Amino acid sequence: MKKPYASSPTASGPAPRRTAMAWRICAALAAACAAAIPGSAAAQALPQVVVNASLDEPYAPSHATVGGKTPQRLVDIPQSATVFSAERIRDQNLFTLGDLMQQAPGVSVMPFDGANPDFRARGYAMELSYDGIPASQAGSGQQEFELALYERVEVLRGPSGVTAGAGQPGGVINFVRKRGSRHKQLSATASVGSHDNRRVEIDAGGPLNAAGTLRARAVGTFQDRDYFHDVTHDRKWLGYLALDADLAANTTLSVAFTRQVDDLDSTTMGLPAWNDGAFLDVPRETHVYPSWNRMSWATSQGEIELAHRLASGWEVRARAVRRNVDKFYKDGYPTTGVDRASGTATYARRMAGLDFEREAADLFASGPFSLFGRRHGLTVGYNVDRRVADNQSVTYAAVPNVDIFDPDSVPEPTGGFTRGSANRVTQSGAYAQARLSIADPFTLALGARSSNYRNENRNIAPTPETAFVATTRERGEVTPSAALLWHLAPDVNAYVSYADIFFPQSAMDAQRRTLDPRVGSQLELGAKGVFLDGRLNASAAMFNARDRNRALATDVIDVYVPAGEVKVRGVEFEIGGRPLPELNLTAGYTFLRTEYGTHPTLEGAEWSTFEPRHSLKLYARWQPAWMRGLFVGGGVTASSALLGTGVPGLREQGGYAVANAQVGYALDLRLAVTLAVNNLFDRHYWARVGGLNTYNIHGDPRSVLLSVRGSL
Repeated sequence: MKKPYASSPTASGPAPRRTAMAWRICAALAAACAAAIPGSAAAQALPQVVVNASLDEPYAPSHATVGGKTPQRLVDIPQSATVFSAERIRDQNLFTLGDLMQQAPGVSVMPFDGANPDFRARGYAMELSYDGIPASQAGSGQQEFELALYERVEVLRGPSGVTAGAGQPGGVINFVRKRGSRHKQLSATASVGSHDNRRVEIDAGGPLNAAGTLRARAVGTFQDRDYFHDVTHDRKWLGYLALDADLAANTTLSVAFTRQVDDLDSTTMGLPAWNDGAFLDVPRETHVYPSWNRMSWATSQGEIELAHRLASGWEVRARAVRRNVDKFYKDGYPTTGVDRASGTATYARRMAGLDFEREAADLFASGPFSLFGRRHGLTVGYNVDRRVADNQSVTYAAVPNVDIFDPDSVPEPTGGFTRGSANRVTQSGAYAQARLSIADPFTLALGARSSNYRNENRNIAPTPETAFVATTRERGEVTPSAALLWHLAPDVNAYVSYADIFFPQSAMDAQRRTLDPRVGSQLELGAKGVFLDGRLNASAAMFNARDRNRALATDVIDVYVPAGEVKVRGVEFEIGGRPLPELNLTAGYTFLRTEYGTHPTLEGAEWSTFEPRHSLKLYARWQPAWMRGLFVGGGVTASSALLGTGVPGLREQGGYAVANAQVGYALDLRLAVTLAVNNLFDRHYWARVGGLNTYNIHGDPRSVLLSVRGSL
């Protein structure tokens, strides 16, 4: 008989030990909750933490909310984390999430379709959250908003199951949006650059009444650009409006609305390869896609938050978000390698439309409590996330023997959609996190989450419609975390931490029972410090992770066993801040080793071939007083060899480094001109190594961007 839920422990799997440990953590948290009732004799107020980005060092932010719900000092977060402030985003011309993640230590960015890269860390795609609300889906290949609307972007490497629920163990990207401004402000930036790149950005805000209890923030961007192959064209705009109202002295209501539209003509997925496996020996600007290829995205998002601060030092926040995405694409692309003799390949043709809707809500309470004469902190909450994706598509007849240098010989097909499908994912969970001061030099951080997860599919028009059928269902899946922090000095911590996350599977065993979820767990040992009176952050970490319960095929068709394993280990070093009054800098190095563990044929082989063994990311900005407004900057991103899906020795990217440079002049405090040069030495490299048919993508050649920024 089929077991009721896939997460039920089995005698042969690791679930009993894992669940027992998780519930011991839950029991400790429950005891803490009993002593933490606001207003009780045990509750004591801790100093309120207020994060004000304008007071932080822009290259050495002091706090982050990623991995939790309320701001924590970066040195108190027992996992590798990086924060990009709004000022750093502006200084480095980081317009998109892809631009930003290129600068994040330990993160690999893989170009995808000309607009939306894939992001990977520690072997896996990264998850997303918006102001702490988990998105319940990886960020790869999805349209994301321009960075102009964010106050900061926080990047956590490693599993975050307590706050995220189900997901991949690579890490999470948390977006913290701009709020209504308490002071009047207006800034604008206009940029022009290579490949007919034109961009405008406006950011305005301020109080709407004399008391300042009603505040607004508005952001708008517009960009019109070509690409280095002079065929693809992109036109994109974004509008953002936020309103914040103080309903009472301790109660604030915040609402926001965002819309972004992105239209791309003659989209690209990189180059094919010769059918013998070698790279095409063609110029970088070669484009092998029909001019009728196109893609469009339109994303709208509404948000609301109510925050109430209690006299005891506790706060309660309720957040909700709704996102709608309309995506359309129609394209032709090579499906085979290119014949060397004729220079031809077979081209597929297709069209698809996606209507995506996501609704999520999060309610939590956080604050201090006193127990055994010591002060502690506790967060408890519950969130729910539902997303529905309706897909309609059609595959047209393939076109053989196409000269790849004449892609417009592929005729644009006609005819509507012929099939449709829908996917619905619902996840909910209760979570708790506690920071327990167990002795003067030590803090014990415990967390746990109990999640319910359901994945359903059905057919929609023009396919004959069917009802939703669950393909994966989990109940009471517990994800624990634990960390011990040793406070070596007021601003220096050493830590050891454990965290995990689960990922549901749809494969079945011989009894036709769904396999237990994969479990991605990580043990991390590290140290973090803040130096030079808060002007410099530094961290170092070693991590060892396991991805267990992976489905392995058996000799029987459609029968699997949860015996697969992947191993990930590495080290990271990061430093950022203002070591000298005139110098801002960031630097990060990562060593990463991924390999198959238990596997019938691949044990010991490399697992993630899209991430380098070694990566280095540097950036510095120097503005000495004697230069009277002149500033210079520059950076390097370096990577060891990448195989991707290529063939060793035949189609792979060797180690490479790309340098960028900036020079600018601030006429006064309100007006500055900057000239930026990307890929300063015009390095030829493959940003992604793909298959025989697509995704062999050249890195961008040298380009320049001239920007003028003014503010009032």
